[in-house]
Amino acid sequence: MSERSPVFSLRGLIVALVAGSAALHLLIGAGRAHGWALEGAGLAAVGVVQMTLAVALVFSARRAVALTTIAALALPIVALAITRTAGYSFGPYDGFTPAVSSYDGAVIALGLAALSLIGGSLLAGPHLLGAAAPRFDTLAPLAVVLAAVPGLAVTSWVDNASNVEGKAHTHGMSMNTGVGAAAQQLTLEQRDDLAAQVNAAREFALSVPTLADALAAGWVKAGAPAVGGGQMVVDPTVDHRELTFDPARPLGLLFASGDDDAPVVGLEYAAWSETATPPPAFVGQDLMWHLHTGTCVVNGPSGDYAMPVDEPLTGVGCAGVDGERIDVVSFMMRAWVVPGWENPYGAFAHDHPAL
Repeated sequence: MSERSPVFSLRGLIVALVAGSAALHLLIGAGRAHGWALEGAGLAAVGVVQMTLAVALVFSARRAVALTTIAALALPIVALAITRTAGYSFGPYDGFTPAVSSYDGAVIALGLAALSLIGGSLLAGPHLLGAAAPRFDTLAPLAVVLAAVPGLAVTSWVDNASNVEGKAHTHGMSMNTGVGAAAQQLTLEQRDDLAAQVNAAREFALSVPTLADALAAGWVKAGAPAVGGGQMVVDPTVDHRELTFDPARPLGLLFASGDDDAPVVGLEYAAWSETATPPPAFVGQDLMWHLHTGTCVVNGPSGDYAMPVDEPLTGVGCAGVDGERIDVVSFMMRAWVVPGWENPYGAFAHDHPAL
């Protein structure tokens, strides 16, 4: 009689833990790349290496594979420990110390659990891992982890972890919905009012057709160009914290790039509130505001002016625009109303796929 395949093995558990750690790195790699390409690439590389080693552990009992897996698990844990205690030491987040998130905790917990099991088995005897072979006990845990990845990918937990500041950059709605739910129930009069607001915003944007025109008019760059948002410029003579919403008076103008001849592509609005309730804006579009828990205050030629902390536009702690971060809630909304730069996700979506 042939020997029955086990339904559980220590090897299968370790494979699942390593694959889970790999999946967590891969899920946030693309999001982190928006703020810092090097960090995003590094996270993706760690994820690929760890996933490769997880598969290798299924087929190989070589000590070298186990030791390489230990190194691949330990390095990101060390990196997390350094950046969450001493802060980033270089790059666009230089000097910034993010708080330890639940996502970071999950990465550390999975890594430490796998490290403990691999290290303990090497010390006590590799036979404890079970034989290396593609059997139910080694493949089933891996399959469970891989099956969970699509579900995790669309959670706010992953979305928050994809930004260095986590919930400091929270979207009120998915960018796949370009109009708020209320807009679908507008009366004819409200639609006329919305059209008038959009026309006013479009007219203002077209009055500053290129980045060179904006800079010549005294507008200043708000950091570097951002993926999905382009190059934003702001009027340093106006403090929008003191203003009510006006479609013809945006916080910023958005341009296709940081080049002088870059065309205007959209507008950006901001509002400050002492509560988490967004203020009225474009008719029927209140749900399109997204929340920023940080405000960047910059000393301008006519006094202080403010911008929401929005990576990488203002930089970590708004150091990218020589400003000071304060913990005041603000709201932001973009309007893609420039002819030729219509957004397929909607006129008030957050990101533009062509930028």
